[in-house]
Formats: sequence, structure tokens, C-alpha cells
Amino acid sequence: MGAVRLSAFLEPFLTSNSISPGLMLIHGNRSERLRDLLVEWMKRYPLAPLENETILVQSNGIAQWLKLALAADRDPETGAGGCGIAAALEVTLPSRFIWQAYRAVLGASSVAEVSPFDKSRLVWRLMRVLPALIGLPAFEPLRRFISRDDDRRKRFQLAERIADLFDQYQMYRADWLASWAQGDDIVLDARGERQPLPDEQRWQAALWRELIADVARTTRGGAAQVLEGESFARHVVIQFPDMQTALDCYHSPEYQAAKAKRDGHCVAQITIVEGLEG
Repeated sequence: MGAVRLSAFLEPFLTSNSISPGLMLIHGNRSERLRDLLVEWMKRYPLAPLENETILVQSNGIAQWLKLALAADRDPETGAGGCGIAAALEVTLPSRFIWQAYRAVLGASSVAEVSPFDKSRLVWRLMRVLPALIGLPAFEPLRRFISRDDDRRKRFQLAERIADLFDQYQMYRADWLASWAQGDDIVLDARGERQPLPDEQRWQAALWRELIADVARTTRGGAAQVLEGESFARHVVIQFPDMQTALDCYHSPEYQAAKAKRDGHCVAQITIVEGLEG
């Protein structure tokens, strides 16, 4: 692409030095040209020196390609290329970005820092739950894949692929996941019509339901009362017979005397959580 052609391509999108709030959609089947547009956009509307540029990508592979593309030197003759450096960038997956948006709107105390269904966490959750499921008839396709897996390498590869698949479903096929969670093994086409899930793919719905149940088992808790510090997502538990006994221990003269000596020397995070029976 020559310099003149690049300029002609970008001009409809970069017509002034002022930018109004809104949404602009630009489609293209050549990733390099979209990259060039992104470079020009970042140059035309630079952020503050310590502010990061947020870019959403559909996969970690695209994220790596984009960073390398932005770091590429710019060709002085054609105008094509990157910025010469890739810095101050937050390249993230859409589902992770949406989760952080939920947290920003609803508050850190209401939404955990990381979703329990985040891709990075799903991998290890799948590593744990798959062995108990692999013997079920619906999981026959997966059982064939991880046969003869003494070092668990195949299981890890499978967990990575499934985590990536479910991560994309959360963003682009949330209607499928909602149906599967309700026990309906169906998919919805572009017209919203229900189609039965093929038999060889029914393991996906069954696995999603198991993941939801596993998250509920491992993250559920009753009422929580933060006494010192900020709320946090994961607790190390010291068991008391009941909530009142724990509160009495905290407010006891013995503990308060120890607390007085500790104050000013460290940051404490103490939360009393009401447990659930069963």
C-alpha cells in the first residue's frame, strides 16, 4: 500500500483533530490496514503521558501479533508499519474487559476482581473437574483425546482449548450458555431458532453445568462482615462454632490488647464470614 493510498484510506476516519464521544465501527478483511488505521488514530488522538491505551482482541494470539505489529518500524516511503514501539498498552480479551466494567460500575465490594469463569482460572478448574467426568458417556470424545496421558500433558492442552472456547462463548454465545445452564442442550442460530445440540457436542453443555456447580461449591459463602482492611476475593478460614463466637473473640480484651500492639506496624485484613451448612 503506497503512502497516497494509505492516506486516502484513512482520511474518511481522521477528518479533524477533535473527537466526539460515540461508537465508530470499521470493517476490513486485511488486518495490516486496520493496524495502520489504529496507528494513525493513536497518533492523531494521543492520550495523556501516563494513560494506557486499551485494546480488545479476540485471542491471545492476535494480542501478540498486534503488539509486534505496533512495535514495527514505519516505512518512510509507503507510510505502512507500526509506531516503532509498543508501550502503555492494555491488550485484553473482551470478556475480561466487560467483567472489569461490571466491577467499575457496581463497585469492588460487589464484584470480585477476577471472574471465576475467566479463561486463566477456567484452565485449572477444568484440570481438576475433568477426571471425574471423563468416564461419563457424554464425554466419550474427550476420553479418546486424553487416553494414555501419564504426564497430564494432554489434559492440560484440552483444558486450555476448552477454556478458550468457553471464554469466546461468554462473549459471543452467551445465549447458548444460558440455555445450557437451564438444562437445555440446544444452540440458537442467527434467527434465534432453537436447534438440538449434536450428540457428539453434548459434552459441552454438560461440562458448562458442572463448571457452574463447581464455582458455586468453591466460592459460595454467607454474610460477610469486614472488620479491618478492604474486602478481598479469597479467604483463609479459621473456624469458629458460630458468627457470634467469632465476633466475641475479636472484641475480647485479650485480642484487642494484641491488636493495639500490632496497629501501626502492619496492614491487617480480617473478615468474619458466616458459613453455610450442607
